Amino acid sequence: KLILLDSLLQEMANYEAEKHSWGVTHRLNINSQRSEEHLWPLLDKFSSSLLLCYTNRTLYGVEYEHWFVKDKLSDWKIEFSGTNGNFHVNVDCNPVGGELWAPQEFAMTAEVKERMKKVLGATNYSLALRNCEHVARYIQAGVWVSFQMVNPDSFMRKKFIEGLAEKTKLINTFPDELRPPGESFQTIYEDITDNVHCGGPRDALSEKDEKGYNILLIGPTGAGKSSIINHLYNQRVCRIGHGAKPGTREVHFTQGMYGFPMKNKKGKIEKKMKAVNLIDTIGLCDNMLNPEEVKSFIEESLKINILNIDKVLVVCYGRILQEHIEAIKLFLKLLKFKKYKKRFAFIYSKCDDLTEEERKEGIEKMSELLDDGLEENEDESNQPDAIAVAFPPDVTAPTIAIRQDLENLRKVALTYLDSKRISLDKKFCKVM
Repeated sequence: KLILLDSLLQEMANYEAEKHSWGVTHRLNINSQRSEEHLWPLLDKFSSSLLLCYTNRTLYGVEYEHWFVKDKLSDWKIEFSGTNGNFHVNVDCNPVGGELWAPQEFAMTAEVKERMKKVLGATNYSLALRNCEHVARYIQAGVWVSFQMVNPDSFMRKKFIEGLAEKTKLINTFPDELRPPGESFQTIYEDITDNVHCGGPRDALSEKDEKGYNILLIGPTGAGKSSIINHLYNQRVCRIGHGAKPGTREVHFTQGMYGFPMKNKKGKIEKKMKAVNLIDTIGLCDNMLNPEEVKSFIEESLKINILNIDKVLVVCYGRILQEHIEAIKLFLKLLKFKKYKKRFAFIYSKCDDLTEEERKEGIEKMSELLDDGLEENEDESNQPDAIAVAFPPDVTAPTIAIRQDLENLRKVALTYLDSKRISLDKKFCKVM
């Protein structure tokens, strides 16, 4: 009995230690001097081939997957580990105890090495918010995600989700030190005034934001989602990647205000100011995360933050590959596309060098690939919008063509609909 009591008390103490980690600032608290002087030089021990993998462990009485990045050719590894409140992101060459699971090989690039340097020496460990999987996947892919806190059947998630309360919205969000730098908020076109008035980025959305007009953007890496958001604001709000290099590595919320034309009580049209929440997402078909992992990552963030979506903008460009189609269709199914087609818009972007005929062919092909067309007894009015746009990056004086594309973008994104909103699974939303 004494042994059982001692074990119970220890488990309670460990749980309290984990709860304490939720209450402190969401930071890594890096020991910079130790990291730069003693740990950075050890990165030269790694070869050009790395492995992302895990072993099974128990901490605070919780069974979990202990993830780390290991050199393929030696025992050198980098991991977030420790005991009794003393945790560090360290480099060592101690042999791994136990079987290696799910090894994924990737290259030691300059970007990977830089990400290693950004997390080395971190001390502020939390199983729920800042764990070994977060660090290992950040090193590999630049994303801050632990699928152990996404999977509803995960023992770790079941253990912590109720106790996290309002801190639930910190799950899989970057710690302060790793937050990508924002944009300049510089105006794009000086003489354009019909735009969403930006209030800035948001860490998360709250219950009061639920009355806002929620716009979700999805699409392959490099499709131009962030550029679409910037042009809805007419400000450089979101970072833009170059080519296929992603600019967004998390689900990114920004909020603004827009005057929606609505009928007043007398039946006259007048503008009613309403909050607009624009939700940028990590690119689909990311070369480090598979489509199901990206879907789970985005789905988790959406369901924690919002219950309803007013408009989904699906953005593609260039040649739409089969893997793009399959990844997008995962989201179309999740967001009940067949039921809410009118709340979707297909946007064929980056048409800068295309003729009008090529633009038309591009959006028709995109619609054909993603929408199976009218089903029997389907309402013909319940169809998605479809437009092609071109917003050259360094143009500050809008041409007639750019003005037309901006008008078309506002029309498909900001036309207020009185019909039922796209609703997410309420049972999933523990905290709002």
